[in-house]
Amino acid sequence: MVLLAALASWVALGGADLLRDVRQWVDSLGLWGPVVFAVCYALAVTALLPGSVLTASAGALFGLTVGTSAVLAGATAGAALSFGLARWLGRPAVARYAGSGRLARLDSYLTRRGFAAVLLVRLVPLFPFSVINYGAGVAGVRFSSYLAATALGIIPGTVVYTGLGGSLGDPASPALWIALGGLLVLSAGGWWTARLVRSRSGELT
Repeated sequence: MVLLAALASWVALGGADLLRDVRQWVDSLGLWGPVVFAVCYALAVTALLPGSVLTASAGALFGLTVGTSAVLAGATAGAALSFGLARWLGRPAVARYAGSGRLARLDSYLTRRGFAAVLLVRLVPLFPFSVINYGAGVAGVRFSSYLAATALGIIPGTVVYTGLGGSLGDPASPALWIALGGLLVLSAGGWWTARLVRSRSGELT
Protein backbone atom coordinates (compact mmCIF):
# COMPACT_ATOMS: atom_id res chain seq x y z
CA MET A 1 0.00 0.00 0.00
CA VAL A 2 2.80 2.42 0.88
CA LEU A 3 4.59 1.69 -2.39
CA LEU A 4 1.41 2.20 -4.38
CA ALA A 5 0.70 5.48 -2.58
CA ALA A 6 4.21 6.60 -3.51
CA LEU A 7 3.56 5.61 -7.12
CA ALA A 8 0.32 7.59 -7.18
CA SER A 9 2.10 10.64 -5.74
CA TRP A 10 4.86 10.29 -8.31
CA VAL A 11 2.30 10.26 -11.12
CA ALA A 12 0.52 13.29 -9.67
CA LEU A 13 3.79 15.23 -9.35
CA GLY A 14 4.81 14.84 -12.97
CA GLY A 15 5.84 11.25 -13.28
CA ALA A 16 3.07 10.81 -15.83
CA ASP A 17 5.33 12.37 -18.47
CA LEU A 18 8.03 9.78 -17.86
CA LEU A 19 5.42 7.05 -17.80
CA ARG A 20 4.13 8.26 -21.16
CA ASP A 21 7.64 8.12 -22.60
CA VAL A 22 8.12 4.59 -21.28
CA ARG A 23 4.74 3.58 -22.73
CA GLN A 24 5.77 4.94 -26.13
CA TRP A 25 8.99 2.96 -25.98
CA VAL A 26 7.11 -0.19 -24.97
CA ASP A 27 4.61 0.38 -27.78
CA SER A 28 7.51 0.61 -30.22
CA LEU A 29 8.43 -2.95 -29.30
CA GLY A 30 5.09 -4.19 -30.57
CA LEU A 31 4.24 -7.72 -29.49
CA TRP A 32 7.63 -8.00 -27.80
CA GLY A 33 6.73 -5.32 -25.24
CA PRO A 34 4.89 -7.61 -22.81
CA VAL A 35 7.54 -10.29 -23.33
CA VAL A 36 10.36 -7.91 -22.42
CA PHE A 37 8.40 -6.74 -19.39
CA ALA A 38 7.79 -10.33 -18.25
CA VAL A 39 11.51 -11.13 -18.51
CA CYS A 40 12.42 -8.00 -16.52
CA TYR A 41 9.77 -8.90 -13.93
CA ALA A 42 11.19 -12.41 -13.55
CA LEU A 43 14.70 -11.03 -13.00
CA ALA A 44 13.39 -8.46 -10.50
CA VAL A 45 11.61 -11.19 -8.51
CA THR A 46 14.79 -13.25 -8.45
CA ALA A 47 16.74 -10.20 -7.26
CA LEU A 48 14.30 -9.83 -4.32
CA LEU A 49 12.84 -6.52 -5.55
CA PRO A 50 9.27 -5.70 -4.43
CA GLY A 51 6.73 -6.63 -7.08
CA SER A 52 3.72 -4.45 -6.22
CA VAL A 53 4.96 -1.35 -8.05
CA LEU A 54 6.03 -3.42 -11.05
CA THR A 55 2.62 -5.07 -11.12
CA ALA A 56 0.88 -1.71 -11.00
CA SER A 57 3.21 -0.45 -13.73
CA ALA A 58 2.10 -3.31 -15.97
CA GLY A 59 -1.45 -2.02 -15.75
CA ALA A 60 -0.33 1.48 -16.64
CA LEU A 61 1.72 0.25 -19.59
CA PHE A 62 -0.45 -2.49 -21.07
CA GLY A 63 -3.90 -2.29 -19.54
CA LEU A 64 -5.61 -4.88 -17.38
CA THR A 65 -5.71 -7.92 -19.68
CA VAL A 66 -2.25 -7.79 -21.25
CA GLY A 67 -0.69 -6.39 -18.08
CA THR A 68 -2.08 -9.18 -15.94
CA SER A 69 -0.85 -11.80 -18.41
CA ALA A 70 2.65 -10.29 -18.49
CA VAL A 71 2.86 -10.15 -14.70
CA LEU A 72 1.58 -13.70 -14.23
CA ALA A 73 4.16 -14.97 -16.71
CA GLY A 74 7.00 -12.95 -15.20
CA ALA A 75 6.12 -13.67 -11.57
CA THR A 76 5.72 -17.40 -12.18
CA ALA A 77 8.98 -17.56 -14.12
CA GLY A 78 10.75 -15.57 -11.40
CA ALA A 79 9.36 -17.86 -8.72
CA ALA A 80 10.59 -20.89 -10.64
CA LEU A 81 14.03 -19.33 -11.15
CA SER A 82 14.30 -18.43 -7.46
CA PHE A 83 13.28 -21.98 -6.50
CA GLY A 84 15.99 -23.45 -8.69
CA LEU A 85 18.57 -20.94 -7.46
CA ALA A 86 17.75 -21.81 -3.84
CA ARG A 87 18.23 -25.50 -4.58
CA TRP A 88 21.60 -24.68 -6.08
CA LEU A 89 22.72 -22.30 -3.30
CA GLY A 90 21.61 -24.63 -0.51
CA ARG A 91 19.90 -24.13 2.82
CA PRO A 92 22.66 -22.20 4.69
CA ALA A 93 22.70 -19.42 2.09
CA VAL A 94 18.90 -19.11 2.09
CA ALA A 95 18.78 -19.17 5.90
CA ARG A 96 21.08 -16.15 6.04
CA TYR A 97 18.51 -14.20 4.04
CA ALA A 98 15.23 -15.57 5.41
CA GLY A 99 16.35 -16.25 8.98
CA SER A 100 16.86 -19.79 10.23
CA GLY A 101 13.81 -19.77 12.52
CA ARG A 102 11.42 -18.45 9.94
CA LEU A 103 12.85 -20.77 7.31
CA ALA A 104 12.36 -23.77 9.61
CA ARG A 105 8.69 -22.89 10.17
CA LEU A 106 8.12 -22.36 6.47
CA ASP A 107 9.90 -25.63 5.66
CA SER A 108 7.72 -27.59 8.08
CA TYR A 109 4.52 -26.02 6.81
CA LEU A 110 5.25 -26.50 3.10
CA THR A 111 6.60 -30.02 3.49
CA ARG A 112 3.55 -31.31 5.35
CA ARG A 113 0.88 -29.70 3.17
CA GLY A 114 2.45 -29.29 -0.27
CA PHE A 115 0.19 -27.70 -2.88
CA ALA A 116 -2.41 -26.46 -0.38
CA ALA A 117 0.25 -24.77 1.76
CA VAL A 118 1.88 -22.98 -1.15
CA LEU A 119 -1.53 -21.86 -2.43
CA LEU A 120 -2.46 -20.46 0.97
CA VAL A 121 0.76 -18.53 1.50
CA ARG A 122 0.39 -17.06 -2.00
CA LEU A 123 -3.16 -15.93 -1.30
CA VAL A 124 -2.43 -14.74 2.25
CA PRO A 125 0.63 -12.63 3.20
CA LEU A 126 1.98 -15.00 5.86
CA PHE A 127 5.44 -14.64 4.32
CA PRO A 128 6.86 -12.23 1.70
CA PHE A 129 6.73 -13.46 -1.89
CA SER A 130 10.51 -13.74 -2.26
CA VAL A 131 10.91 -15.57 1.06
CA ILE A 132 8.46 -18.22 -0.14
CA ASN A 133 10.31 -18.54 -3.44
CA TYR A 134 13.67 -19.22 -1.86
CA GLY A 135 12.29 -21.02 1.19
CA ALA A 136 10.36 -23.49 -0.94
CA GLY A 137 13.51 -24.20 -2.89
CA VAL A 138 15.16 -25.74 0.17
CA ALA A 139 11.97 -27.21 1.65
CA GLY A 140 10.52 -30.63 0.98
CA VAL A 141 7.90 -29.47 -1.50
CA ARG A 142 7.70 -30.79 -5.05
CA PHE A 143 8.50 -28.30 -7.80
CA SER A 144 5.35 -29.17 -9.78
CA SER A 145 3.09 -28.53 -6.76
CA TYR A 146 4.96 -25.34 -5.91
CA LEU A 147 4.73 -23.92 -9.41
CA ALA A 148 1.07 -24.82 -9.96
CA ALA A 149 0.02 -23.36 -6.61
CA THR A 150 2.06 -20.22 -7.26
CA ALA A 151 0.53 -19.64 -10.70
CA LEU A 152 -2.97 -20.05 -9.26
CA GLY A 153 -2.49 -18.24 -5.97
CA ILE A 154 -1.07 -14.99 -7.38
CA ILE A 155 -3.99 -14.38 -9.76
CA PRO A 156 -6.27 -12.35 -7.42
CA GLY A 157 -3.55 -9.99 -6.23
CA THR A 158 -2.17 -9.57 -9.74
CA VAL A 159 -5.56 -8.60 -11.17
CA VAL A 160 -6.17 -6.07 -8.38
CA TYR A 161 -2.75 -4.40 -8.52
CA THR A 162 -2.71 -4.32 -12.31
CA GLY A 163 -6.16 -2.80 -12.41
CA LEU A 164 -5.11 -0.25 -9.82
CA GLY A 165 -2.02 0.73 -11.78
CA GLY A 166 -3.99 1.04 -15.00
CA SER A 167 -6.44 3.50 -13.46
CA LEU A 168 -4.14 5.66 -11.29
CA GLY A 169 -4.04 8.40 -13.90
CA ASP A 170 -7.82 8.89 -13.73
CA PRO A 171 -9.03 9.35 -10.13
CA ALA A 172 -12.63 9.60 -11.32
CA SER A 173 -12.50 6.26 -13.10
CA PRO A 174 -14.85 3.58 -11.72
CA ALA A 175 -12.08 1.08 -12.40
CA LEU A 176 -9.90 2.81 -9.80
CA TRP A 177 -12.52 2.48 -7.08
CA ILE A 178 -13.26 -1.11 -8.05
CA ALA A 179 -9.54 -1.90 -7.81
CA LEU A 180 -9.27 -0.12 -4.45
CA GLY A 181 -12.25 -2.11 -3.21
CA GLY A 182 -10.61 -5.31 -4.38
CA LEU A 183 -7.39 -4.34 -2.61
CA LEU A 184 -9.32 -3.67 0.59
CA VAL A 185 -11.05 -7.05 0.37
CA LEU A 186 -7.75 -8.85 -0.26
CA SER A 187 -6.04 -7.03 2.62
CA ALA A 188 -8.86 -7.65 5.08
CA GLY A 189 -9.32 -11.25 4.00
CA GLY A 190 -5.58 -11.88 4.14
CA TRP A 191 -5.31 -10.36 7.63
CA TRP A 192 -8.22 -12.42 8.95
CA THR A 193 -7.03 -15.65 7.36
CA ALA A 194 -3.47 -15.10 8.59
CA ARG A 195 -4.72 -14.70 12.16
CA LEU A 196 -6.86 -17.82 11.83
CA VAL A 197 -3.99 -19.89 10.45
CA ARG A 198 -1.58 -18.68 13.13
CA SER A 199 -4.08 -19.40 15.91
CA ARG A 200 -4.58 -22.98 14.70
CA SER A 201 -1.03 -23.85 13.76
CA GLY A 202 2.03 -23.43 15.93
CA GLU A 203 4.20 -23.90 12.85
CA LEU A 204 3.76 -20.32 11.68
CA THR A 205 3.81 -18.49 14.99
